[in-house]
Amino acid sequence: MPQSSLEQTHTTQYANKLKNNGIIQIRGEERAKYLQGQITANINELNDNNALLACHCNFKGKTWSVFFTFAWQDSILLVTHNSVLKQSLSELNKYGVFAKVDISDQSDSWRIIGGSGDLFEGALQDLFDELPTGDRSVISNSNGLVMSVEHPEQRYLIIQPNNAKKLLSCDISEDSNQWEIADIKAGLGDIRASTVDEYVPQMLNLQALNAIDFEKGCYMGQEVVARTKYLGRNKRAGFILKTDSTTDDLSGEQLEYQIGENWRPGGKILRSGADADHTWIFAVLAKDTEIGAAFRVKSTQNLIFVTQALPYPLQ
Repeated sequence: MPQSSLEQTHTTQYANKLKNNGIIQIRGEERAKYLQGQITANINELNDNNALLACHCNFKGKTWSVFFTFAWQDSILLVTHNSVLKQSLSELNKYGVFAKVDISDQSDSWRIIGGSGDLFEGALQDLFDELPTGDRSVISNSNGLVMSVEHPEQRYLIIQPNNAKKLLSCDISEDSNQWEIADIKAGLGDIRASTVDEYVPQMLNLQALNAIDFEKGCYMGQEVVARTKYLGRNKRAGFILKTDSTTDDLSGEQLEYQIGENWRPGGKILRSGADADHTWIFAVLAKDTEIGAAFRVKSTQNLIFVTQALPYPLQ
């Protein structure tokens, strides 16, 4: 198949190299059993045909990292942001010495690409006989894995080993903003180095995205996560906000809201992405924040963001 061109024939035509993401690979006969005691998702539900969204917490229930998990041959892959990968890897290895597992950073051995549109789909179909259907469904072969993502529109994530016999052939942008914006519009919270150890998973709305199994039993931070749910102690949540201008990455920046003539601390930005006309952010704010509320960036006080509707109900 000749290399596809992803010039902007439609706003949803793109292929982004997700260079800010890396991969932790877990091998060994006890890999599933070990992960079950470490992460929020029920790893027993992972198979070759699906992916799980999950997070890794400390014993206080504060989130170290958010990731997608995939079954790959005789291993499990965790795809997470590079800035938090080393800490999460270190914590996994700390207790991994007591299990029959081998846990390592394999980011340099894989390529991660996200995209949307019929041209991207055509390039994928040259690698896979068919494409997965249904959110977080997966198809894999010797060329790698491809996951279907249905929100905010149909898109795909492909993960390929560098030594795959056939690599994805299309125009791939080094800029990951389009994928980042799509994740934000989907209401997907994430953790970066600037926000590690600050939030329980519910403050990122991960319960609304089926990333927490409240029935699976013990895992790191489980008691705090459960109390947050059953005692109603969570007073913060993730929100999508937008401004009609473009900016650089705002992850980790503080937001403020106005009371009379004064501005008060309002929350923190977890992730951001900008296109030609807007900047989108996902931030943790007070849970009772209303749609249409205005916030300014503390370090850039003329930059005003307005909250948007979430694509799911808060639980």
